[in-house]
Amino acid sequence: MATTEDVVVSPLLQALLNKLNSSWMIKFGSDWGVDRQLNNLSRTLQDAYAMTSSTEDMQISDPRLKFLLKDMRQVVHKATCILDEFIYEAVQRKILEEEEDDESKQICISRAAIKKVPREYFSYSLNEKEILYCHEIPSVITGIINEMHEIQQKMNHDYASSVSSVGRNLSEMGKKLNIVSSLDSRPQTVSLVDDRIFGRREDANAIIDILLSDKYNGEKVPVASIVGTGGIGKTTLTQLIYNDANVVKHFDVRAWVCVSQDSDVTKITRSILESISNGQPPLERLEPLQQELKNWLQGKKFLLVLDDIWSDDRRTWDAVRVPINVAAEKGSRIIVTTRIHRVSSIMSSIKKIDLETLPYEHCWELFKRKAFIDDKICDKHPSLKEIGQEIVKKCRGMPLAVKSLGGLLYDDLDVKRWKSVLESKMWEVEAEETTMSALRLSYYYLPAHLKLCFAYCSLFPKDHEFDKETLVQLWIAEGFVSSKRIDIMEEDLGGEYFDELFNRSFFQKHSKFRKSFMIHDLMHDLAESVSAGMYFRMEKGKSHNNSGNRKMVHYVSMFHVQQDQYPMEKELCKFKELSTLLLILPSTRDWHILGDLFEQYRCLRVLDLSENYELVNLPSSIGNLKHLRLLNLNRIGIRVLPESLCNLYNLQTLVIENCRRLIGFPENMGNLINLQYIVMEDRKWDVFSPIRGTGRLHYLRTLRRFEVIMQKSNGNKSTIGELKELGNLQGCIRIRGLEKVADFEEAKEANLFDKHRIDRLELEWIDNNERELQRLASLMYLEITNCPMLQLLPELHGLASLEKLKITICPMLQSLPELQSLASLMYLEINDCPMLQSLPEFASLWELEIINCPMIQSLPKLQGDLRRACTDPPVQNVPEAGPGCREFIPRGSHRAEVSSQSNHQLESDAIAQKEYIKVLISEKEDLLCQVESLKADVKEQTEILLKAMDEAKVKAVEDYKSSEEFEGRWWIPTTKASSSVGG
Repeated sequence: MATTEDVVVSPLLQALLNKLNSSWMIKFGSDWGVDRQLNNLSRTLQDAYAMTSSTEDMQISDPRLKFLLKDMRQVVHKATCILDEFIYEAVQRKILEEEEDDESKQICISRAAIKKVPREYFSYSLNEKEILYCHEIPSVITGIINEMHEIQQKMNHDYASSVSSVGRNLSEMGKKLNIVSSLDSRPQTVSLVDDRIFGRREDANAIIDILLSDKYNGEKVPVASIVGTGGIGKTTLTQLIYNDANVVKHFDVRAWVCVSQDSDVTKITRSILESISNGQPPLERLEPLQQELKNWLQGKKFLLVLDDIWSDDRRTWDAVRVPINVAAEKGSRIIVTTRIHRVSSIMSSIKKIDLETLPYEHCWELFKRKAFIDDKICDKHPSLKEIGQEIVKKCRGMPLAVKSLGGLLYDDLDVKRWKSVLESKMWEVEAEETTMSALRLSYYYLPAHLKLCFAYCSLFPKDHEFDKETLVQLWIAEGFVSSKRIDIMEEDLGGEYFDELFNRSFFQKHSKFRKSFMIHDLMHDLAESVSAGMYFRMEKGKSHNNSGNRKMVHYVSMFHVQQDQYPMEKELCKFKELSTLLLILPSTRDWHILGDLFEQYRCLRVLDLSENYELVNLPSSIGNLKHLRLLNLNRIGIRVLPESLCNLYNLQTLVIENCRRLIGFPENMGNLINLQYIVMEDRKWDVFSPIRGTGRLHYLRTLRRFEVIMQKSNGNKSTIGELKELGNLQGCIRIRGLEKVADFEEAKEANLFDKHRIDRLELEWIDNNERELQRLASLMYLEITNCPMLQLLPELHGLASLEKLKITICPMLQSLPELQSLASLMYLEINDCPMLQSLPEFASLWELEIINCPMIQSLPKLQGDLRRACTDPPVQNVPEAGPGCREFIPRGSHRAEVSSQSNHQLESDAIAQKEYIKVLISEKEDLLCQVESLKADVKEQTEILLKAMDEAKVKAVEDYKSSEEFEGRWWIPTTKASSSVGG
């Protein structure tokens, strides 16, 4: 297949502009007195962005423009590396300036030296002497400006008139040129599962009949084959069959394995076993794997799908099916999909479906579903309908091409846009490449930033399972996700990028029950084609992507390259400047070359060494990778991370999952002040939590554990205050050692109330007195709502001041703890707890309300203090109410308002004191408590979460301080000046 490299520069220029306007670059410009030069560079970048974003799409018909864009791209990469060096210097200086004098004598001396010696130079990786003097900085910046000016002059000379012509037609091209910013603002709608089928019903029913019929039961498991060319719809048809309701009901076990070009019996057997067991078997040899597979299948009627088989080696498939045939229960079936007809023969298929191209009428229905919101829109625009029908004819019955072009034009009612798609010169290819032509056209009309993201996927092998979050993190690290908006986080914007690609059929769901995605083979071929020149992939000794000068390559991946077949160092030495390096080489033992690689490729932004079990040490030279944003060490054999890792001040993501031997972290991890994500299993957080300087990781999103320790150097004060500045934390956090927190004033330094993206918060006091609840002795209002898994409440005996308890929507709650110790409890409200059977005795209850608790057949003795009781449905066995009960409502069709003088007095006190304490327990499956203290003169907020008991888990919720939901709610005032959460 001929390569059609597409050179995309404009998003990289936009990212460079955003970097130039960052606070770190502003600090650098101020520190070194180069503000004027940086401003000049900004204007140059803006001009370059305007020119490239207006001309990039013209390169398809003008090879000269492609060469100019390549030159501009090289300058942009060079400028990006230079700015990263400047940012690194600014970050390093800030760290040194903020070091405490008593932490290290060596650091103290360094700080003194910095103060005494004028700022004459700093460490610089991009020249031979590896330092840059102050007087050289302006010339470095001016050099970038001059190189860009030179290219822009050539582009202006040749293409200014074309750009001007385009500018007169903004109604057609404006959307495309400005789609980057438009994607930032408009919501995306994505359908992850498409269960419609067009024109394949006969084929589907033919296979389903075989699966459900007893006619073909025999000694061996019968096989049905679906055969056809790539993109014809084999996998889609099989997925529909696999998830058919009757098929799901019929089989005890179902398994789906994407085989692709793999012909290794052991690997295929392991994949089948993993799919069935939902785990990774700790077995390496074939014989025990087959025994384990036989045990899993024994006595079960199962369906196995072997998707996209390429190998036609009969011995391979005979060996794979040995344990399957031995363990097979009558009625078991196998479905295979393949491009190769012979595979069906060697499988001795009882049924073969030769999948043909889709008839025009079905292609049109598929196109309408993808291109129009509904049929009414289609009928209202007859001109679009006519053009769409011609586009469908061009697709020549290939469903993938139809889906791609339909997704491309979805909800776009611009007739000119539709005509440009129909009349594009990209259709002028050989007949057998009709599908690829359609896919290239779909790519051509992608926004520039999505082109970058899609091309990056060519680094991964075909049939690679993409995890959305992981891929987005890679895009972010490479600077492909960039926005001026302050109301959206990069990972959310990157998620929108991914969803848009999925919506345009560039990604497919791997399975209905998995969260992973795949790229169709034809789409992968397209990614390799458009990324040629910049990307290089080595897979099993065979090179992919690159068709030009390897010195121009910036992104490299190597998968399963045997060292004896293709020495890694021999291949890597051919590259000059790398930004991404993925080395997935589990069988490689020769890792001594890493030190040399880290010295050679100092501009790396992404480094992936995952799955390399033999890698037990990282060289200290990893600290030279100043530009590194993402480091993936998943499943390597390392025991301790090197201290030099703490020099990676630009690092944003550190992945160290499944590093079973890892026992320690560097002491100065707090120096990684740009770190956002630490990805590792829960048990490793206990090793991480005592590190020094956590409070300096201001951008950190993930912190699963935080251990409170005492600081002898700080007057024995705890470290709880380090959480104050971690305002970006999200997800789950568990704070241990809270017994070390002296009092409420010290606890509130954590400032948990302002961390709005935390959805689960666990607090733990490590002592032997079980005093968690006693620490809420001043708690007066407790609400537990919407906890579907909650069966038992924790003991509430420590809540001495609790006056109101409300429990709602807890469908599994069976009983309440003893409440007589709650001497202050006056109000009890229980709603929608259908499994609750009885209530405990009350001490001094004033009000009781029970709504939709049908299992409660009787009430405990109603004390004389009871003012009001309400039940709905009515409780059959109700004891006589005391003389103080003013209102008893057997059916709670409405709620009577409390009007006693004492209640008015309480409400009046609340207004006068302007202080309250509330605890809200909420969220679907977890138990969360939030304590909020509000005063008239100073608003001080803190959140705490009780350590859950039994099945009660804990989860944080949103800020309710100013919510309208709570306006007018009656709050019970406290008589204390403040509440203590520290004991």
